[in-house]
Amino acid sequence: LHIWPRGEHMLMALSNRDGSFTGTIYLDNEGPEESFAAFADTPEGREKCTAWCLKHYADTLPFVGGVEAMVNQIVKNPTGILGTVRTATWAVKGKVIMIGDSSHAIVPFFGQGCNSGFEDTLWLSKMLDEYCCENGKFSAAKSTNEAFAKCFAALEEERKPNAEAIADMALENFIEMRDKTGDIRFQALKRVENKLENLFPDKIRSRYAMVCYGGEGNVSYANTKRLGIVQWEILEELCADMKDEAALAKAQDNVDLKKAEEMLTARLLPLQKELQIDLSTVRH
Repeated sequence: LHIWPRGEHMLMALSNRDGSFTGTIYLDNEGPEESFAAFADTPEGREKCTAWCLKHYADTLPFVGGVEAMVNQIVKNPTGILGTVRTATWAVKGKVIMIGDSSHAIVPFFGQGCNSGFEDTLWLSKMLDEYCCENGKFSAAKSTNEAFAKCFAALEEERKPNAEAIADMALENFIEMRDKTGDIRFQALKRVENKLENLFPDKIRSRYAMVCYGGEGNVSYANTKRLGIVQWEILEELCADMKDEAALAKAQDNVDLKKAEEMLTARLLPLQKELQIDLSTVRH
């Protein structure tokens, strides 16, 4: 994965099996100057697009065949729309239940949309077993409208907080990729996080690791979001005195590890205990 973060937009390149790359530009659809609408396949649109490419992505032009080739890709290729679906109610009594993208579609910046849908089906299976089955088998006697209503309500109670959490984190990760990966302070804090994660894996795992490799040990999306907020506050405090670029460049070497462990123990472990989280299940 290669990212060119530019604040209000970004270019992402993902490798293909043949060694080439597929690039995607994330940019506003509408706007008078820097948007896909402004970059129409017209002389004026091409002029705006050319200036934009030279201003923001001059270092990528050799990889795409030059500015004219990049402009052609932008003005001629179709554009897509990314969005988040948030549904107030997933179920209608015991008649209908919506799961997956129908009730909580998300943007792709954590790569969890499909996984979140799979988790819905897993929990639906568990709830059906509990409310509508007997010894793991279908039970006509238990499969009543009232039983299905309870089943669907239990599923929504379990899954909706997790669906909301991953929707929020996917949007936050977009901002990280688009804006913060180019920020030296953010880079420094991520290096410190990586060092702490390797030194104290029973106390802290990065939010990315918990999202992508968690699930078991109650490392759910919702719990990951709660832990992630506290973890980032700790990282900010540990690096608060690192003001200039030189200090930030050596953040991972100069961070106070004794203070870090004390903070992790005092502030993270109680929360992990409260949420019944087992970080040893986060494996990659």
